[in-house]
Amino acid sequence: MNSRNISLALECYVKKGQKYLMLRRSAQKRIMPNVWMAPGGRRELGEGVFECARREIREETGLEIQNLQIRATGISLLKDIDLELCLHFLTADYASGVLTESTEDGQLVWLTPEEIFGLDNLLAELRPVLPHVFSDIPMVVSYRTVYEKGNELVDIVIENP
Repeated sequence: MNSRNISLALECYVKKGQKYLMLRRSAQKRIMPNVWMAPGGRRELGEGVFECARREIREETGLEIQNLQIRATGISLLKDIDLELCLHFLTADYASGVLTESTEDGQLVWLTPEEIFGLDNLLAELRPVLPHVFSDIPMVVSYRTVYEKGNELVDIVIENP
């Protein structure tokens, strides 16, 4: 029987006005250093998806969120570090709090969708998946990806676009 290295994680796209909160990960991060993505993190043992999103956003940004929705679910195989990430992408609305702009995780910035798609080192899977995440159509998208090394995406399948 093969052993698998699996981690459960999420990214939460917090919306305030017409902008979403994005994180440029620290250069010191083992997984995806200097890559742009939404704040989030690993789910703790027994933790629900929304509970995890509220905790991670509070810890990483200082913000409280509301109106959480799961918008995409995916599996990402990171071949260089032998890790399979089971991911949820959520959207949420800003509720309250003052943003901590820089943390040990990286730099936080409010950006429009157009600005997000213009980022140089955006997490590769986000270009095809984010249009579904930001869509007004109430549907959850399922996808799977394979990364050869770092942010080098070699395969992506969106199962129900």
